[in-house]
Amino acid sequence: MSYEEIREQAASAVKELLEAAKLQKGDIFIIGCSSSEIKGERIGKGSDFNAAKAVYDGVYPILAERGIFLAAQCCEHLNRAVIVEREALLPGTEIANVVPQTHAGGSFAMAVYENAKNPVAVEEIKADAGMDIGD
Repeated sequence: MSYEEIREQAASAVKELLEAAKLQKGDIFIIGCSSSEIKGERIGKGSDFNAAKAVYDGVYPILAERGIFLAAQCCEHLNRAVIVEREALLPGTEIANVVPQTHAGGSFAMAVYENAKNPVAVEEIKADAGMDIGD
């Protein structure tokens, strides 16, 4: 599957879910994403930043135009922390001092972190909708 196909499929899936979920501006949409599984490999064994970036490129513009925050669930190596824009958090939310990497957080969390305006990691968050991409 090409990166363009990954981008298109991710965009299509998010559009379909948004139609059903009726999210509003300021809501949070969380994605768990395994770039390894997107490529047909075992989770954590074939991380591909370009595949993760293709997912990000497919979903972020759709969410941003609606004013919906994108959150990314990290892998177990960062205790499934969540990367999100600081602006999306409630006052007083405790922030973890981590930066996701390919094999510690995951490629999708890296893509979200690297492209966010003011990214932070939190141990937990209440999202309004979400999806798992990969398996």
